[in-house]
Amino acid sequence: MKWGDRYDAYWVNRLYAMVARNTTWTINFVCFTDDPTGIRDDITCRPLPEVKFNAAEIGKYWPKLGMMQNNLGGLEGMTLFLDLDLVIIENIDALFEADGRFFIIREWKDPHLGFGNSSVVRFFIGHEANVLDRFYATSKSDIVSKFSSKEQNFLTKVAEEVTFWPTDWCVPFSHVCLPRNRVLRFFSAAQKPKLGKILVFFGSITPESAMRGEHQRNKRVGSGNGLQLIKRRFGPATWLRDYWRE
Repeated sequence: MKWGDRYDAYWVNRLYAMVARNTTWTINFVCFTDDPTGIRDDITCRPLPEVKFNAAEIGKYWPKLGMMQNNLGGLEGMTLFLDLDLVIIENIDALFEADGRFFIIREWKDPHLGFGNSSVVRFFIGHEANVLDRFYATSKSDIVSKFSSKEQNFLTKVAEEVTFWPTDWCVPFSHVCLPRNRVLRFFSAAQKPKLGKILVFFGSITPESAMRGEHQRNKRVGSGNGLQLIKRRFGPATWLRDYWRE
């Protein structure tokens, strides 16, 4: 899915190229977007599925729940949803072949809470239509208090027969490529992980900024317009160029 102006068409095109290089399956690659300009011709573009909500009250990422609707874009069958800011580093056939109804990443922060990270989700179109029904039936206060205004928290708890991906399939860049100690990070280059099929980026680091060894300023929470004396935060992950490309 691509909406707004944070990511342009090149992010869509790169993701398509990474998927194509890393699966032996015949795929139909679909981008749900409000602006298809610049997206390559072999990608199918569809309008964003409608999800009615007030972003000022419950947050802005709820459009992703639209993936759960019936007759999504006239499509059917098994579907693998991928966020735009991922890097695929190994073959992903296993993600299509795993036996289960609904797969999502287990959230790395407070995993005991049982929430998921929706960067990589596999589902069958129309089988989880109750997700949107329950979303509209849930009060705003419960969305905020029980699910922390996060669509991925809500999705994990209301989808049926949820299975978490194996932990070494979808791995977080910040945890597996960088030292946990932020001082050590400044003196260390980001390393390619020994395990993992997909690198997941969250917070203020994107594949683009990681290749510079920086945080993405427009993704920093509460960064404001304060003076930033040092831009680099870790040694550049130059090896990402081998994977994050068209």
